[in-house]
Amino acid sequence: MYQIVHNLALGATLIALVASLWQDWGTFTTIKRMLISYLGFFFLGALMALAVKLVGAFENNPEDDQNEPDGGSRKVKKT
Repeated sequence: MYQIVHNLALGATLIALVASLWQDWGTFTTIKRMLISYLGFFFLGALMALAVKLVGAFENNPEDDQNEPDGGSRKVKKT
């Protein structure tokens, strides 16, 4: 998941660099826009990854409930 978030942030940085060069902005403005886009997409991606992990953790899986035997389904050995 970390690799996806990192690639998304780097892609946003690359787009900001190309757009800044295309519009002929200065070096400081280009670096500032690249930094803002990287950090913004990195934090948004990290929040999205956290949300996906939390949903998976709180999801009720009915297969887990079926694997646990309850008191009524136990077989008693007769001796």
